[in-house]
This record gives sequence, C-alpha cells and structure tokens, in this order.
Amino acid sequence: MKMHDNTAESTFHWAQNAIGDAATAVGRTVTKIRNHFKALVVQTKIGKAQSVLQAMDDEQLAKIGIKRSGIRDHAEHLVTYEYDGL
Repeated sequence: MKMHDNTAESTFHWAQNAIGDAATAVGRTVTKIRNHFKALVVQTKIGKAQSVLQAMDDEQLAKIGIKRSGIRDHAEHLVTYEYDGL
C-alpha cells in the first residue's frame, strides 16, 4: 500500500489562507484610513464654510436667514446636504 504525503498540499492551503487573511487585514486597514481621510476632508470643508460665514456681518447673515448662533449648523448642512434629485 502506497502512502501519500500531504505535507506539500497542506502547506499550500496554509499559505493560501495566510495570504487571504493578510489581504483581508490590509483591505480593512485601507478602508479605515480612507474613511478617516474622508471625515477629515468633510471637517475641513465645514471649517472653511464656517469661517466664511463668520466673516459676514449680522445684516448679511440676516439676508440669507442665518443667525450667528446657527453658523456651525448651517456650515455643516451646506457641506453634508445631499440633493435627492426629486
């Protein structure tokens, strides 16, 4: 009776699994980095919009219907609002 050595096959499957696990870990890390970067970009845009609105005087703000206390909320709305296309 001939015995088959499965060592090479086992090593191959182990290597495939290790590579797959590493690729999954890298993918998750890249996704986390991308999400943090997107959040940073959004916060930067909100800050810029807020800065522009803060530079306006009260009369200008009143013309566009914003109170000084609502500048942060309005800036956030301007940046994050998504038009649904009706």
